[in-house]
Amino acid sequence: MENKQVKNHGLSLTLEKEHQKPTDWIFGATSVPCIAQIPQNRRLDYLPKGEVQRGAEDVMDCASRGPVNILEAKFTFLVKSKRLSEQNEKWLYDNGYVQNGVVTFSDAYVAINSHTTPQGNSMIAPLEAIHKQGLTPKKMLPLEPWMRWSDYHKPSRITQSMVALGLKFLSRFTINYERVLEKDFESAYEQDMIDMAGFAWPEPIDGEYPRTDNDPNHVFVGIHLPKHNIFDNYQEAPGDFIKKLAPDYDLLDYGYRLIIGETKNPETPTKQSLITNLKNLLCKTICAGRSG
Repeated sequence: MENKQVKNHGLSLTLEKEHQKPTDWIFGATSVPCIAQIPQNRRLDYLPKGEVQRGAEDVMDCASRGPVNILEAKFTFLVKSKRLSEQNEKWLYDNGYVQNGVVTFSDAYVAINSHTTPQGNSMIAPLEAIHKQGLTPKKMLPLEPWMRWSDYHKPSRITQSMVALGLKFLSRFTINYERVLEKDFESAYEQDMIDMAGFAWPEPIDGEYPRTDNDPNHVFVGIHLPKHNIFDNYQEAPGDFIKKLAPDYDLLDYGYRLIIGETKNPETPTKQSLITNLKNLLCKTICAGRSG
C-alpha cells in the first residue's frame, strides 16, 4: 500500500463489508442464466453514452453507475435484437426508457435509493436497490452541470410516480446479481460484463494504466478480455470512456454479475394471485354479512 493520500471516487470498502450477506449469490456452475448475454466481440456496440460523474462537484455515485451502465447495455441489446416480448418492448418505449433506440436508466434514482454518502457507497447497496426498487428513465432524474452532491442526492427528487414506475418495471423484469470471485473473472467474461472495482487512476503509460498498490476507490465496468478493458465514468479523452488496464492491474478480488429475467405477461393474473383475490373477496363477503 502506498503511503500517499489518495482521493476517494465513490467506493466505500467499509460499507461494502457491512452490506454483504451470507445469502448473497456466488457465480458458479449453478448460476442463473441472463436473457441478455452479449457476445464479447459486440459489447462495445451496446455500451451507453458516457457521462462524467460530476456536476459542480463529484457526485460520488460510481457504485450506482457501474451496474446502471451494464443494464443499459444489456437492455439496449435486448431491444435492438428484438429479444423482449412485444408487450414489454412497447412498455419501455411508452414510458420513456428508450431514446433513439437506446435504453437509458437514471443513475440518480439508484444512487438516492441506495443511500449514497458523500464518501460514496458499497457496490452491493445499489444492486440491492435495483433488485427491490427497480429502474426509471434517465431523463426523469438527470445530472445537471450546476448540481453539487447535496443537490443530486436530495431524496425529495424522487416522486411517488417514479416509485410506482420503478415497481412496474420490476413487474416486467427481474434484476438479480451474484458475486464473482477474481479467480472466476475469465469464465464470467464469457457470459457477461462485470461490475468491478480498483484504484482510479495512476498515470497511463503508452495508453495503458499500470498496476498500483493503492486500495480500490472506484467502481467501473469490466467489458471483456484481454484483461481488462473497462468502461469508466471519467473520460480518457473528450468522449472516450474506455480504459485499458495492465494485465496485472490490481483489482478488488471480486465483482458482481447482473442477471435479467423477463415476465412476458405481467398483467395476466397468476394462479396464486387469483387464489389471494378470491380469499379477499370471501373475507369481505363474510365480514359484510356479520356486520349486517
